[in-house]
Amino acid sequence: MKYEFSTAISSFCAITGLSSAMAQVKAAGYDSFDFPFSVYSVGFQAPMVQQDWRSFLRSVKELCRQLELPVSQGHAPWLQDIPSDFHYVSPDELYHRCIEAAAYLGCKHLIFHPVRLRERIDSLSLKERIHDWNVRWFHELIRTAENYDVYINLENTFDSHFVQKAGDPSYPYTTGEDMLRLLRDIGSDRIRLCLDTGHANNSHRDIPAMIYSMKGELATLHLNDNFGLKEGSFSDIHLFPGKGQISWAPIMKALQDISYKGIYNIEPIDSLPKVDDGERIRLLAHGREKLKEMLSLQQV
Repeated sequence: MKYEFSTAISSFCAITGLSSAMAQVKAAGYDSFDFPFSVYSVGFQAPMVQQDWRSFLRSVKELCRQLELPVSQGHAPWLQDIPSDFHYVSPDELYHRCIEAAAYLGCKHLIFHPVRLRERIDSLSLKERIHDWNVRWFHELIRTAENYDVYINLENTFDSHFVQKAGDPSYPYTTGEDMLRLLRDIGSDRIRLCLDTGHANNSHRDIPAMIYSMKGELATLHLNDNFGLKEGSFSDIHLFPGKGQISWAPIMKALQDISYKGIYNIEPIDSLPKVDDGERIRLLAHGREKLKEMLSLQQV
């Protein structure tokens, strides 16, 4: 069976420059890459917030053509939180712009984090308010997604700010049930799911069980490893698969059992900004081969 592999470049594209980052991904043998709108949308000098943002996209598309390296998925920025008083704020125009940009780059799947409340969620009623806020917020993006034939992919999250206490409800959108409910309540065929394995591990989830629950809705992957949530340290370290504590064989089996047809995308971050270009290519190539090996073992 032929698999397609892609990788994120968000951790090193700002260091190397976009053209060099893409060239390194190509040299490492990947079929495509995850475009980081999240990187190119932050800061007053970011190209996606400029009036001539479409000229930036034309340059990206030309690089894709020259390198024969398509954009298979993209990551939207996360610039909005739910206000403490829960007053509603529509999606910033930038999110609509990113959907249009994804379509222009030939990218069908744009990944979004659910909008979060940075405070402790200490009751089911508060969790319900967060859910209702997200349903309303994402529903505003549906018309744009339809117009540009792009799918909004919702990514599972974790308690990154350590706000929850013992006895509290589970942090929003850390379970397969939460993700599926958000998808269904938004109520559009423009919504799909993205599984981030590192986020799931930080939330102490049964990752294969999440995959089975998402059958038919799982469209994209952020495959990365870590050592679990540890308060007082940065836990979302995004290691290459196999470099942390996650058990990968059951994950690969689950993906094959549900007939996952999407691209196998890795999201390594920890080591890639710290090495030179040649070593980065080597690490990326090794990560691709390791992932390919994990998948091939399920065929035996």
